[in-house]
Amino acid sequence: MGSGKILFALLTLFSQFMAAFSNSQQNENPSVDFHGGENRTGSSLLSEGVQLRIEKDYVVLDNGILQVTLSNPGGHVTGIQYNGLENLLEADNGESDRGYWDVVWSGEGVTRKKGRLDRLEGTNLTVVVETEEKVEISFTRMWNSSLQAKVVPLNFDKRYVMLRGSSGFYTYAIYEHLKDWPAFDLDNTRIVFKLAKQKFRYMAIADNRQRYMPLPEDRSPERGKTLAYPEAVLLVNPVEPEFKGEVDDKYLYSCESQDIGVHGWISADPRVGFWQITPSNEFRTGGPLKQFLTSHVGPTTLTVMHSTHYAGANITMKIGPDEPWKKVYGPAFAYLNSLSDGGDPLSLWDDAKKQMVNEVHMWPYDFIASEDFPPAKQRGSVGGRLLVLDRYVSNATISAEGSYVGSGSPRRSWLLAVRIQGLPILDQNR
Repeated sequence: MGSGKILFALLTLFSQFMAAFSNSQQNENPSVDFHGGENRTGSSLLSEGVQLRIEKDYVVLDNGILQVTLSNPGGHVTGIQYNGLENLLEADNGESDRGYWDVVWSGEGVTRKKGRLDRLEGTNLTVVVETEEKVEISFTRMWNSSLQAKVVPLNFDKRYVMLRGSSGFYTYAIYEHLKDWPAFDLDNTRIVFKLAKQKFRYMAIADNRQRYMPLPEDRSPERGKTLAYPEAVLLVNPVEPEFKGEVDDKYLYSCESQDIGVHGWISADPRVGFWQITPSNEFRTGGPLKQFLTSHVGPTTLTVMHSTHYAGANITMKIGPDEPWKKVYGPAFAYLNSLSDGGDPLSLWDDAKKQMVNEVHMWPYDFIASEDFPPAKQRGSVGGRLLVLDRYVSNATISAEGSYVGSGSPRRSWLLAVRIQGLPILDQNR
């Protein structure tokens, strides 16, 4: 068994022993060793306001709980400092390859069969809100004809939001295509975080889908054998022998959209969790059963907003040459939590699930500054009962329990309706 896995196992066994030994004390104060969401953070931390520091090449957001560093004006997350760790992201990666938004697109002048990757490098920084309660910053790039075939023909506005007393930060983006701009196809857009590979070794995407993971080096030609497609690699000579004979494939960890509320990684030493929380699916394409990638060996964690995976070209977002289009993707929440000595590392997953529920209850957020993100008071709702009349089954109407209801634009499948901002809004009949 590898040394990292042994450490994680020993820490878990020790924490279980300590939990049994001090059960009565923990019942009196069950969260005494925990640091995470607003309701679990010490009051001394809550008293600190959010600070913004702008330097020549970097921007720093700091609320006393965590510190997030972004490139200026690119808007890539280059560092996350938290709980004694100088950087939760992989410092060996280039600064534009740690935390970022990207799109895969195709159009006139793009020759790559699978489209061109654009990592959405900003060219301008704007401070949108700066108070002790909240800081929101914007990184933008405006498209013009000199950029044709070089970058996706969109204006984009990447936002990052940090709140007072919050153990994490929010990010969202606004994409806009103006009339008379070139047509293009949008195949994929997502948020990516690549974590420190020597720290984050345990991945959790569901209660029954979590495990200790191989290292990225295990996928190299020297240690692995590529199978039928590049993503599937047989681990022939992994760093830790217990992984020998396994096939690593990021598609093994895909989930249906309806089930991607929270996923991420745990570090055993120090005991820290990094989680991507998606409080709503209103901005995702394809409906509740559409599958998306989540987390995989890297350690990498994703929030995928639009993807042709598992659906093919039919779900490609095709923006016409005379089509004005604008859409908000997100916000998503990057949540961090930690444990003091003696706690069970796996309880970080349980806390992340509770935080996900909190985020869902707060949706739609009321602290987002962009006018393109409508708050609750500007949104409508539809209520009622959905009944089905199927005389082959019954002469009486039948409750449509378990079905989904979605809104869409006229003459367009609701599965593709997320081309339009705010559609579809899906709910399940219980």
